[in-house]
Amino acid sequence: MKKYYGWKPSLAVLIAASAVLSGCMGDPGGGGGAGKVEEAETPSAVNEPVTVKLATSQGIFNEAEFKQYIVDPVAKKYPNINVEYINTSEKGSSLNEIIAAGNIPDIVVGYGSTIKALIELQLFYNMEPLIKQNKFDVNRIIPEMIDYIRVNGGSNDLGGLPVYNNAFGLFYNKTLFDKFAVPYPKDGMTWEEIGDLGKKMTRNYDGVQYRGLFPDNVNRMVNQITLYQLDKDNKATITTDPWKKAFDLWESIYNYPGNSDAPYNTMNFGENQKAFVEGRLAMITGYSSTVNALKSAPDMNWDVVTYPQHKDNMGYSTNVDTPNMSITAQSKNKQAAFLVIETALSDEVQLQLAQNGKMSVLSSEKVKEAFGKGIPEFAGKTYNLSSMTRLKPSVPRISKYQGSDTNKVILDAYESVLRKEKDINSALRDADEQINAIVQAKIRQQ
Repeated sequence: MKKYYGWKPSLAVLIAASAVLSGCMGDPGGGGGAGKVEEAETPSAVNEPVTVKLATSQGIFNEAEFKQYIVDPVAKKYPNINVEYINTSEKGSSLNEIIAAGNIPDIVVGYGSTIKALIELQLFYNMEPLIKQNKFDVNRIIPEMIDYIRVNGGSNDLGGLPVYNNAFGLFYNKTLFDKFAVPYPKDGMTWEEIGDLGKKMTRNYDGVQYRGLFPDNVNRMVNQITLYQLDKDNKATITTDPWKKAFDLWESIYNYPGNSDAPYNTMNFGENQKAFVEGRLAMITGYSSTVNALKSAPDMNWDVVTYPQHKDNMGYSTNVDTPNMSITAQSKNKQAAFLVIETALSDEVQLQLAQNGKMSVLSSEKVKEAFGKGIPEFAGKTYNLSSMTRLKPSVPRISKYQGSDTNKVILDAYESVLRKEKDINSALRDADEQINAIVQAKIRQQ
């Protein structure tokens, strides 16, 4: 799953991009998240052949998925629209590189920070006029996923629409629970309850060290309870009591003998997912990639329940994790581009996505219940996969000075505690200082 967290164009790229874009600005609703919503008009028909260029990473849509969920449904509904795939994962084809080369896509698909990049490059387009003109019902979409786009755009303008979400849940190995006569996890459990189960499951048995739980990195829970890195004055908050409680919780559920011994004294998701699939880890808080990994383990007896909840914010999973489809301000084919997005958000395509393990962004209970039920490798088996869609996703407030760099400071701080290099108070104090330094440097650059 490729994200654009912390994406920063070089000065040369910005200068080149500005030169490319300067001759094609002035489109209504474009630029910087300040577009005015126009009166609804009758949308123009697409009667002549047109090519819509869509740029995205292979981690969001590989070529086969692009054909299945975008090209084929659009061709069926709108024969005059051809959709061209620009793979931003290819060398020389990143978003900043194609913009600098003058190859401006009609649609850009990326995570929240990609919206910020579109604003920086003056590509941001407020899609609300097109939404009104086409009478598209935004209320069909899970509200938090719309909120996520507005938060990342820094205004009430809607600079994109979500296409799917990475769903999260607690995966567990039923064989191990049966072996040690421990009750299975259930839907609706808290972190503390899951942590207690993990301790019961952690043991050395017949010369094999079995581990109880991998909860993933602490930022997952931090986002779940909307714990802010910065206050309203852009000062770090990492030494406050809520942050200490967050680190204390992670210590209690993960960092104990047998569970976090080397090489698992880091928060490496890939290595822990491998341990789960190989049968040496009882529980993992995974997401859509875990579903895909389990396709290659047909003999494993596993299931999934709802993501562990924080007792201070029950009913919520972790943060929204959705790729968004954004029309660029400079697109000459905005109506055709919108029809492409509308098709991707149709009930038919969203049902397909859900059945194949990509969580739909629609509120429809029918679509939610279909999650994962079309995966061939799981045919004939009953899994509780729809549990991954039952909790609300959280939408943490994101400061414009927060990004992959400040997130990494938090991750490094917890890992220093995990490796017993620092105590919690020292780790948080050092993280606070580092984040303040990062933010002040960004402010000075502006």
